[in-house]
Amino acid sequence: QVEGLPEISPALSYIGSIDETETSTIELDLNITSTTTTTAVVTKVNCKHGPLECAGNTQQLCFREFFPDYKIWVPFVTTMNSWQPRRIGEPVYARKVAERVLGLRQRQRQRQVRRFQSLEEEKQKEQEALLEKVDECSKGQRGFELLVKSVQNTLDQGVGTSCTVFIDNKKRCVVDGGVWRECPGGSTVNDFVRSIKEAAGKVFRISW
Repeated sequence: QVEGLPEISPALSYIGSIDETETSTIELDLNITSTTTTTAVVTKVNCKHGPLECAGNTQQLCFREFFPDYKIWVPFVTTMNSWQPRRIGEPVYARKVAERVLGLRQRQRQRQVRRFQSLEEEKQKEQEALLEKVDECSKGQRGFELLVKSVQNTLDQGVGTSCTVFIDNKKRCVVDGGVWRECPGGSTVNDFVRSIKEAAGKVFRISW
């Protein structure tokens, strides 16, 4: 967030594919000599770098679900991707990243030295409870639903390269292997600030 700009709302959309397969189950009732056919759709998400990437994406989406402030979840995502990237997808690693970003371990160490105020203690308990929900989300149906929605959004936008940057729902730039391309408005920080200001000006009717 650059000083002087309106609040922004980043979004996470991951690259992958979605496979849907219909399965049918036939049940025979011998008493009335009839059959019942039940059809179900099985949905599977495929990520470019395999199941661990899908798991990591799900963990990030679930963290964002329970910590919607981008000043918290964006550092979680960037830390997970840069700290120990080979461990992406591991539940223990995701929890360590979360605790690091939230400063929980530091607070626990400080708590051994001096007594924390009740307000800080309550905040820590609340965050720890939310992390438990993040863990449950990452392992359950809600996390899978978030991943499907995210990947579907990427497919709907016709995006196939990570990372593709959108501003105001318009494709702005592509970073491919560390190389910036397809950036008609430039790729410097100042260029992006200008683009965000232009988008904000349309929404909030602001003149810069």
